[in-house]
Amino acid sequence: MEAVQSEVLPYEKNYLRHGTALTTSLAALDATWDEARSALLGTGPDAVRAREAAAMTAHARWMYASALARTESRGMARRLDFPDQDPAQRHRIITGGLDEVWTRPEPVTALLEAAS
Repeated sequence: MEAVQSEVLPYEKNYLRHGTALTTSLAALDATWDEARSALLGTGPDAVRAREAAAMTAHARWMYASALARTESRGMARRLDFPDQDPAQRHRIITGGLDEVWTRPEPVTALLEAAS
């Protein structure tokens, strides 16, 4: 869990986002995932700790992959390398995957149609 926290807790990595730093952190998190996925088995408290670490790692990877996919600043998501909003990116980013993380945009129109 320390490896994940060292990539997501520092403000200069997570709040003050830049594509280069995001890419570096995501590579470190991918390596952490490669190690964590082989340690998912266990019993009792060891199994719980392993699953917690895997969940934190997966979430951090999704978070940074999504941040890299959004090449603009919007709301609280700030990119130092893309300080302005891009009207063409008025969508949300959907992410998933474990061994291979993926992202895709979901248009706002799909959200509005689903709500009605």
